Amino acid sequence: MQHLTVKGLVIRETDFGESDRYISVLTERGAKIEVLCRGVRRRGGRLTAAVRLFCWSELTLYEGRNGKYTLNDASIVHSFWGVTRDMDTYAMCCYLAELAGVMTGPEEETPDITRLFLYALYAVIDQNRGLDLVKAAFELRLMAECGFAPDLSVCGACQQPIEGTVYFSVREGAVLDAACCKRLGGGDFAPLPDGVYMAMAHVLLSEIPHVFSFVLGSDALRVFAGVCERYALYYAERGFHSLDFYHQLKTSEALGASPTNRK
Repeated sequence: MQHLTVKGLVIRETDFGESDRYISVLTERGAKIEVLCRGVRRRGGRLTAAVRLFCWSELTLYEGRNGKYTLNDASIVHSFWGVTRDMDTYAMCCYLAELAGVMTGPEEETPDITRLFLYALYAVIDQNRGLDLVKAAFELRLMAECGFAPDLSVCGACQQPIEGTVYFSVREGAVLDAACCKRLGGGDFAPLPDGVYMAMAHVLLSEIPHVFSFVLGSDALRVFAGVCERYALYYAERGFHSLDFYHQLKTSEALGASPTNRK
């Protein structure tokens, strides 16, 4: 067995048996690893807090010959458990975790994905950024970090800078100007309001700490959130139960129900 120490964010936890837990960890190097944590749920267990969801912890692991990891020791560095302050926030962060888990694996290391997730949690908890803004910006930048960045720099047809209305296609990951969109018949290209186009460019071009540092009006935010979600789902090639639950909560609130537990 090989002994190693890593720092990472717990993005999934599954309890089984009387006291054991499996966790998925997004390491500081951007790889996702699975860790077996034996006995951590016993009463008074000193490692329990460090292997909870949304905790940034230092983990001492044993790596077996089959590439499986077993927890030997752990200490919590920082807890983002503030995301449990209400059900909306928790559901949204669970979706981000599920999406990040699907887009990462043990073989490829992309440190900026881990940094992006940490800054997203910080934006929600400490900066009180809007959930839909953080969610959409995370979706778009995550896809870019995974190699699926859309090209917003020039018209995808004539390769010239765009002036006037910008048309964007999720499937093509490209933009067209009005003349080229009309000439090519439009297809699934849809117009982007100016604020949405600028927000997308900001998310793609900014340094990670500044990805979530912008504002949008309610109408533009609605379009921005829709475009980024469709883009993420298209390239993730699947749906997410956590996302469905988040939308159910938002729908219930819009209809006047009160499903959240606000503290």
